[in-house]
Amino acid sequence: MSSSKATPNSKSELMHRLNRDCVPKPECLCNIDAERTYSQLRGDEKEQIRQQLLVLQGGCCAYCERRTGSDRDDGHIEHFRKQADHADLTLDWNNLFWSCNDEKTCGKKKDKCEKGIGRFAKFVEDDLVNPCLDEPESFLHFVSDGDVRPREGLNETDLRRAAETIRVFGLDSSSYLKKARHDAMNAYIDILNSLSAEGSSLFRSFVEASISNLRDKPHSTAVRHFLKNFIS
Repeated sequence: MSSSKATPNSKSELMHRLNRDCVPKPECLCNIDAERTYSQLRGDEKEQIRQQLLVLQGGCCAYCERRTGSDRDDGHIEHFRKQADHADLTLDWNNLFWSCNDEKTCGKKKDKCEKGIGRFAKFVEDDLVNPCLDEPESFLHFVSDGDVRPREGLNETDLRRAAETIRVFGLDSSSYLKKARHDAMNAYIDILNSLSAEGSSLFRSFVEASISNLRDKPHSTAVRHFLKNFIS
């Protein structure tokens, strides 16, 4: 590693794929009455779901990866496919995520995209990238200032899906999110620049150790791929 300042390439990924098989389905969603609805769940049953989603998602929002969930008011149980349109999926474990409570982004932003225009225009549900069924990094990337964009080279269908996912969840319209992603990456810059003069072995060891310790940290996917740019 040369003594010049550490400089990554400009791209990184956001919104990582979740493996729902890594956590058991909440007991309250097993062997449920076909006539029962989400609104009929007891508070303790919703808490079961919340806790399992937090384990699945590492305590972060499924869409923007900000830290959330330490308190029930930090976020909400999100139906990827809306309850009003999919009564049969209201208690389907595969349709549930934990979302932050930001009115401008993620689940709450999605719920506002119904009859509006522009950023609030109605969407086609199949156009949205599902964090459990799709590989989000195949659709999205963001640059080093924290902005998120569709990945280059996508075909027409995937480009639409990427753009709609960004729009519907408000991933590019929140100054808070952009700054949070930038700050999460920027926190490593000073030490990386210091270590760049110490030799490639020490530098690489720090980057690899940092990557391995990112689990459950806010914006962990963005930071992990940002750091990988230094050793790729």
